[in-house]
Amino acid sequence: MNILFIRILALAGLFGLACTTKVSEWVLLNTAPEEYQLVCYHTSQASESMRQQNENIAAELKNANIKFRTAVRENEKSPWYELSYKNIPFARFSNAGELKGLSSSPVREKIADEIMAGKLCVMVFLKSGDEAKDKPRLNILRKTVATSPFRSVITLTELERNDTDELHFISMLLNVEDDLKDLNEPMLFGVFGRFRALEPLAGRGITGENIGLMVDFLTADCSCLIKDDLPGASILFTNKWENPMPAMVNRIFDEDPSLLHH
Repeated sequence: MNILFIRILALAGLFGLACTTKVSEWVLLNTAPEEYQLVCYHTSQASESMRQQNENIAAELKNANIKFRTAVRENEKSPWYELSYKNIPFARFSNAGELKGLSSSPVREKIADEIMAGKLCVMVFLKSGDEAKDKPRLNILRKTVATSPFRSVITLTELERNDTDELHFISMLLNVEDDLKDLNEPMLFGVFGRFRALEPLAGRGITGENIGLMVDFLTADCSCLIKDDLPGASILFTNKWENPMPAMVNRIFDEDPSLLHH
């Protein structure tokens, strides 16, 4: 998972060809979130109540980065739902009730508010549930951010692995890479732009150096290479992303131009 940051260092040498808009701001203003897909599989004998239920689901997901459709499968015993990202299924639901909170949740709403208010990013610390693993990594995170010149534009959010209100959000975070679901380690996700999560730092990879590299990436001048091959994955969320506040990080660079060469 730390390969991402080796890649960031390689990209740094190309930033001389970049525009002066910072990565975090450019992505927020210009990059639409990638779409998820939700499919309801059912037989041709779908009931009127199920059709109405699916109409309600479609209405609820209208402003989210997701496409919803139904598909007929005659051998299905009962209707069910499948959630995919980049055409790869990663979650299955046996009824519509399990879809509650699919495209929005309290933590996601707070994160979006911070990004729309001009913050550089929100660093989401997903706990493992093992305090012996979580506490030292969380301390490193707090200390690193507290001593960063960008500390005022970075928000920290802690997330319990078993938070029932955030089950869908957690599932999406653990789908950012295909080897995360079975990894019982604390993870740190940098969330920026229109709810894009970088590949996480995990366990002993949560170091001051790696956190600094994440900040370096987000505060770097954007480049065509970044625009064409943006790292991370989009998170499902209901938001039109209209009229964000000016990026706060620009004021920090204006006050201390030496940071432009950090």
